Amino acid sequence: MHVALEGSSSAALTAGILLLSRARSFGFPMQVEVVGDPAEITPVLGPALLHSPVIASCGIGRELGSGALVIMPGPATEPLAVCLDEGGVGEWFLVDRAGSGCHDNTQRFVSLCRESRPGLRELGRQLRRAFQALGCAPEPAVLDLLFAAPVPPLLRLGLALRAGRAMSGTPGETLSRYLEAGSRYVLPEPLPEGCGPEEWEEALATGLVQQHLERFGLVAQDRLERWLDDMRREDPEGHYLPLVVGLGEVLSQVLSLPEGSMMVPLPPAQDAVAVGLGAAIGGTRGDRDASQRLVEMFRFLGGRFVASSRFPVRLESTPPPKGRLARWAWFSGETRRAAATADTLWRRVIDPDQ
Repeated sequence: MHVALEGSSSAALTAGILLLSRARSFGFPMQVEVVGDPAEITPVLGPALLHSPVIASCGIGRELGSGALVIMPGPATEPLAVCLDEGGVGEWFLVDRAGSGCHDNTQRFVSLCRESRPGLRELGRQLRRAFQALGCAPEPAVLDLLFAAPVPPLLRLGLALRAGRAMSGTPGETLSRYLEAGSRYVLPEPLPEGCGPEEWEEALATGLVQQHLERFGLVAQDRLERWLDDMRREDPEGHYLPLVVGLGEVLSQVLSLPEGSMMVPLPPAQDAVAVGLGAAIGGTRGDRDASQRLVEMFRFLGGRFVASSRFPVRLESTPPPKGRLARWAWFSGETRRAAATADTLWRRVIDPDQ
């Protein structure tokens, strides 16, 4: 059986690898060729983190990842490209690996912990202890998940806790431990998504923030009120106010839930990405170009490159965009469509039309 594939390098190589892998598994003789020059392949560079059965099955990112988790190494100074959607076909965003943070609020957190003013530095230390009490490593990468992940606030909190606990190796305390049992208070409305300093000040004036604080037990409530008062006193210019508002927005989602409620479990792809974040942050050695890894795997399985073919199978493809995030989104889409094409071709091989 002979098959020639033509299209974008990523799509053709992915389809070729999947066909050759199945042929080997079934002991079926198959020759697969890709029309094109491997020297002109579009680079897709790490570091990157995603959950993709298709890309992982092609041998990409398996040195650090496991199962369908794909972890591509890259320079330690480059932020990590992350996608939470299955197959990497959703929105991509950046997570810090250099210890400074990508999101503005993460950078404020790092700045607060390194403040030259003792009062503010102590407030940063208290904030770190709060994360540690929950078993969550207060790393900039975890905070980038908390503030920058393109999912609702409650899921962002779940991602940060899952990733931070995986890094620290400790389960920590649950948030419900600090809440008032048998509360007689009416459940407050959560702060609006994208809440800013103006909305925060309005929530303070109307007593909404106080309603949220009263969901806590007396000891935790007292500490939180003191921390907020100290932040306002030590930071009169409001430089760290967006950080306070960002934390309050996420926390208000939990405090608005009925007593005894549980946070929604993370979808499998998001859970895998959160658990793999620690390994991805430290991944600096290994194959950094996903496209070159495709070439190596294709050749290892016996595939060949040819300059032309009389009757190639043309795969649907789009031109590669610029920018690392856009390139990874494009690469993920190309490989996913190629997998569907490979399935169709394989069915024709094992069950040809009569």
